[in-house]
This record gives sequence, C-alpha cells and structure tokens, in this order.
Amino acid sequence: MFDQSAEGNAILELGQALQDAWNRGDAAGFASQFTDDADFVAWNGAYGRGRQAIEDGHRPLFDGPLAGSRMALVDDGAQSAPPESLRFVRPDVAIMVIPGEVTLAGQSATEHESLQTFVLVKNGDRWRVAAFQNTRKQAQS
Repeated sequence: MFDQSAEGNAILELGQALQDAWNRGDAAGFASQFTDDADFVAWNGAYGRGRQAIEDGHRPLFDGPLAGSRMALVDDGAQSAPPESLRFVRPDVAIMVIPGEVTLAGQSATEHESLQTFVLVKNGDRWRVAAFQNTRKQAQS
C-alpha cells in the first residue's frame, strides 16, 4: 500500500542527503543521489547528463568558487523552506518544486536564491533524482 506521508518524508531525506553532501563539498556524494542517466540543468543554463557528469561538473566548483559554501534546501532548522509542491505522478515517480539557496563561504547572507524542480524516481526502496532544473530567483523591485 502506498503511504504518501512516508514517501514524502523519504524524499525530504533525499533532499537532506543532497544538502549534506554539498555542505561537505562532496561531489561524489552529491552526484550519488542522482540516477545514472539523470538530466541536470544549472541556474545558468549549463546542462549535464548522467551521474558522472554531475560529479565531474561539481568537483571543480566545490574545489573553487563554491568551496566552503552552504546549501539550504530542506527544513533542518536552517532558513530553508518546505517544498512549494510535492506531488506523486505514480507511487514511484514524484515531482518536487522547492526553494533553495547557497551562501558563499565567508558571507552571512545568500546571493543565490533559486527555485528548483526535481523529477524523482523510486527504484526498490530508494528515491533518486532523475531530472533537475535550477532557476535563479530575480530580485524583487
């Protein structure tokens, strides 16, 4: 029987794993949350396909301009927000739209607020990201 609440919690645990890997600067750990053939569209329109491409693309970021940065994606007592939307297309496929932000090392306020769309698939007992789109929020005037 499908337990939407339990599956929603499992998806938020996946979000926590993504956040934790980012905050460790762990490109392999971050990429491990994606399917082997995942599609990844970054905030600037850069596109990568596959877990290895995601890892390879994040490694120089975590070693360079994003070294020491902090991501807030899921509600872990930080300033993160709950998903805007989490809906199940099927018991093993979900779409989540969630705000996120990255604070660069040495800064106290974020300059990188985004809205992210995740297409999630469940294989066995584990949820993974099959597709990801990150859109930078524009400053409100």
